[in-house]
Amino acid sequence: MSEIKIQWHPGFVAAINLELEENRDDLIYEKEYNLNTKPLEIDLLVIKKDSNVQIVNEIGKLFRGHNIVEYKSPDDHLDIDSFYKAGAYGCLYKASGESVDERPADERPADDITISIVRDSKPEGLFRYFEEHHIKVSNPYVGIYYILDAVLFPTQIIVGRELNQKNHTWIKALSNKVQKQEMRELLESSI
Repeated sequence: MSEIKIQWHPGFVAAINLELEENRDDLIYEKEYNLNTKPLEIDLLVIKKDSNVQIVNEIGKLFRGHNIVEYKSPDDHLDIDSFYKAGAYGCLYKASGESVDERPADERPADDITISIVRDSKPEGLFRYFEEHHIKVSNPYVGIYYILDAVLFPTQIIVGRELNQKNHTWIKALSNKVQKQEMRELLESSI
């Protein structure tokens, strides 16, 4: 005899509807609500082959075993919702293993994941939000900001325009403000 698969979710939705019936006219129910119109994708996942290796470049100093890197083009906004979306990618990545706690770390599983958000200009509105909500931010390196509160994973925001030209040539080139001379120097240095 084959086992019957019970569909629990329709019953759950009906149960919540009945539980909250006194406010039924005040509520909207969205069953199986899609969070995005296209598949969620991480821009770049950087995995350390050996978790003990220390990254030399300042951008990688925060890196642990699994590092999610999101890039915001000069035309993209980086506001509080985009910030939390990047953190959600970390949560989804952590939970997407083939077995429970597949991506463990020494102390807490989340300690092995970092979030980096790269953008050409500093998102002033986001930093104002951090200040207004007393979210601590440190600036250990020029153009690199560690967000110390309100995050599940070690998180940094990298501001390309503020980075040192000599040390971060390639990230600084990802700007719609690059001058011809800077581009010429960049191309000549790569030959």
